[in-house]
Amino acid sequence: MSDLRVSYDELLEIKKNFARLNREFKSCGANQDAMADAYGNDNIISAMQEFVDNWDDHRKELMQQMEDAEKRVKDTIKKFKEADGEKE
Repeated sequence: MSDLRVSYDELLEIKKNFARLNREFKSCGANQDAMADAYGNDNIISAMQEFVDNWDDHRKELMQQMEDAEKRVKDTIKKFKEADGEKE
């Protein structure tokens, strides 16, 4: 029978990466409206606004998925530590 080996360092790194990515996704929508004046043409402004609206919806969905994945990794670490008889 083989032993299951878990790298807590790797799991913690994955969890940190999801948290970092989520912070970046939150901040990347901050200056989208401020850019409208730079586009000049109404057609370009309209097209960019449509893109921004679509991106905003998809960005929120991706952020939720990353939050869920981060939580699953955190729960995985907790369960493996419990199985190993360790405390977090």
